[in-house]
Amino acid sequence: MAVRRRERSTLGRGEMFWGYLFIAAPLLGFVIFAAMPLVGSLFVSLTEWNLVTEPEFIGLENWSEALSLTTVYLEPEIDAETGEQIYRCGRENVIESRIGEFAGQVDVRGNPITCAARTVRASDVLPSGYQTWFDINLFGRQYVVGARDPIFWISLFNTAFLLLGVPISMALALLVAIVLNQKLAGSRLFRTIYYIPTILPIAALALIWMWIFNPDYGLLNYFFRSLGLIELGTTNWLQNAATVKPALIIMGVWRGMGYQMIIYLAGLQGVSRTLYEAAEIDGAGWWHKFRYVTWPGLTPTTFFLLITGLIGAFQTFIEPDIMTDGGPYFASTTTVMLIWQNGFRDLQMGYAATQAWILGAIIMALTILNFVLARRWVFYD
Repeated sequence: MAVRRRERSTLGRGEMFWGYLFIAAPLLGFVIFAAMPLVGSLFVSLTEWNLVTEPEFIGLENWSEALSLTTVYLEPEIDAETGEQIYRCGRENVIESRIGEFAGQVDVRGNPITCAARTVRASDVLPSGYQTWFDINLFGRQYVVGARDPIFWISLFNTAFLLLGVPISMALALLVAIVLNQKLAGSRLFRTIYYIPTILPIAALALIWMWIFNPDYGLLNYFFRSLGLIELGTTNWLQNAATVKPALIIMGVWRGMGYQMIIYLAGLQGVSRTLYEAAEIDGAGWWHKFRYVTWPGLTPTTFFLLITGLIGAFQTFIEPDIMTDGGPYFASTTTVMLIWQNGFRDLQMGYAATQAWILGAIIMALTILNFVLARRWVFYD
């Protein structure tokens, strides 16, 4: 008995040795290329480092710079002589008692003159070192939200806005996958066509879409002009703060839909045919079969695409960097773009590491939240 135990112990140690040997390479790679840089970047975020001189430890100053926010109320501007509130009517500043003089008047362009209450300047009431991020009117009171680094918060908003493309792309990919999952002539050809954008270089795709969005001879404006929509047909899509983010979303949806379609096709083929047959016997129509058979079977696939899509969208960099350079007026600057600029253009590596950690924390929190909520809507066999 003792001999058999020694043999099993020797065999177990041998298997353990070979097991650890086989995982040594990827484990060592993870430690060297992932874990150690991760810990190192946390230390760098506590320093001021320009990649040339020695890092200078500054504690949480970078974190305070990035995360500091404040909200202040902009009080109405009062005339020192009369004590009345000052209003802006057209190009003229007037006291409240004179507003009636501008009733029914028009400006040089023929537009009616309107009067708006003036407030104190934000720069006069914001704390030292803070700049305006955005202002908002609540219940007739004007407030301004300030930040020590408003560009960082603008980049976070832009990145969050681009996340809207993830559910849009997934919905379209699911629709196309359902159609191409049918026994239709040429379905394999269409699968290939839809998947091609996924394997093309991002830089080449960016240049193609810059041509499509061109305000003078781009295909999109030509299409709108051919429909008689002249106003839309003259839009400068990539240099207009109101349209640049939707334009990037359109490109992102077109580029990512093929990959998501292939994954959905694999998920559709994994749904048991017997469930469809049982639903047909019970008299279920196409909608009920989709709702009670197809969709539950695709929830694991949808969950996977949602997680990977959100993480990928948070890391958007190449497309806006090539197409807009973050403009106009930072309207398309993403957080990863800002991290790269701070780290490798401005040589503020400590501050860039701080922003990277903040972005990583947001991605991690959102991923954990999705895993928690997945228990309510993801169904496994």
